Amino acid sequence: MLLKMPRGRLLLVQKSASLWMPRRMHSNETRTSGMASRAGFFQFLGQITPICAAGGLFYMMIVRRQEEEDQRPVRQIITSQVPAIVGDFIERPVLFQNLQRLILDPDENMDFFVLITGNHKVGKSHLVQRVLQGHQGVFRVTLQDGQTIDSALHGVLGVENDAAMVWAFAEAGKQLGHRPVLLIDIQERVTDTKTLNSISNFCKEFGFEMKLAKVVVTASSAGTASFITGDDRRVDFFVPCFSLEELKKEKAQISKWYGQPVEDIEIDAVFDLAGGVVGDIQATFVQARKIGLGKALSDMKRKVQRDLQNYQCIDCSGGFGPGKVCLATWLAHQVAKSSFQQCFSSFELPFNPSQFGVTVRNLRAHPIYFDPNSSAYCARSPFVHRELGSIKSAKDLMKAARV
Repeated sequence: MLLKMPRGRLLLVQKSASLWMPRRMHSNETRTSGMASRAGFFQFLGQITPICAAGGLFYMMIVRRQEEEDQRPVRQIITSQVPAIVGDFIERPVLFQNLQRLILDPDENMDFFVLITGNHKVGKSHLVQRVLQGHQGVFRVTLQDGQTIDSALHGVLGVENDAAMVWAFAEAGKQLGHRPVLLIDIQERVTDTKTLNSISNFCKEFGFEMKLAKVVVTASSAGTASFITGDDRRVDFFVPCFSLEELKKEKAQISKWYGQPVEDIEIDAVFDLAGGVVGDIQATFVQARKIGLGKALSDMKRKVQRDLQNYQCIDCSGGFGPGKVCLATWLAHQVAKSSFQQCFSSFELPFNPSQFGVTVRNLRAHPIYFDPNSSAYCARSPFVHRELGSIKSAKDLMKAARV
C-alpha cells in the first residue's frame, strides 16, 4: 500500500502478522509500485464506469418519467374536445354566430367569462357543442353536489394542488398558441351553496385575472346562475325558447323525430304543452313514434300538471327569498293576465329574479321562468299560461284542506 508523506516521499506499507510496517522504498520499487498504482487506477475506473453509466441512465429515466408525469395533464387539456354531436337537432344560426363570436374571439379581446343560461332542455349544451366542434383544447368538467370546482379539476387532471393545475393550463396555452377553453357544466340537480360559490370565485380568478383559460359556464336554472356573480367580468348569454313560428319552419327535422310527415296541427298540440323547450318537443315526438301522439301528449300533460302542483306549494313552503315573500300565487295570476308572448314585467317586486329562481329550482316547480332579455316572468307554455289563472292561494288551499 502506498502512502504519500510530507515533502513528497513515498512509503511502502507492508502488513506483518500483527502490524503495518512502514519502510523507505528503493528506486526500483518506486517505479514498480507507480506502475502498479496506475494499472490499479485504470482497473478501478473500468470497474466503476459501468456503474456510473447505469446510475446516469437511471437518473435520466427518473427525470424523463417526471417530465412525462408533468406533461400528462397538459396533454389531457390540449387533446380534449367536445364530443361529436349524435342525432339530428334544430340549428339556430343567429345564436350560433353570436356565441361563436363571444367564445372564439382572439385571446386579447376576451377579458371576461361567459355564463350561458336558459330553460332546462332548451338546447344550451348542443349550441356550445356546435360552436366548439373540432376545436382542440376544450376541457369540460361536470360538477356534483359537495364538490368545489378546484377539487373537481384536481381529480380529472390527476394533480395534487392548485399550483400544478395552474401550471398545466398555462403550459397548455403555450403549446396550443392560445388559451384553452374550460367548460363548466352545472347540472340541474346541483344545489349545494359551497359548490356554486366556488365556481363564482374560480371564474373571476382563472378566466379574468390570470387569463389561463376562456371560461364558459352553463347553468340550467336562474336560481343556479344567481350564485355565479361577476359584475363586469361576467357576460351573460341567454338561450331562449323556440317560438311556434320557428318550430313550424323546422317541419322536416320534426318529421324525422316523428318518423312520418308532421302536420301543423300536431306541432300546435305539442307546443301547447311543451312550449318552446326543444328537448321536450323532441322527446314527445320520439315517444309518439312508438306509442302514438295521443298517448305521448297525455304523458306530457301529467308532467306539466305536476309542475303546476309543485309551484302551488311555494307560498305554503315559505315563499321567495329570505324575506319569505308569499307572492307565488299573485305572480302566477299576473302572468296569466299578461299575453303569452309579452309575459309579465315589474320593477317593484319585493323579491328579485335570483330569489325566484332559487325557490322554483329547489321545489322543482318550473311553470314560470324569468327571461333576462325582456326582464319579464313568462309562462312555460300556452297550456301553463291558461292554468296559472286558476292556481289557488295558500289560504284557499288551507280552506279546501279543512273541508
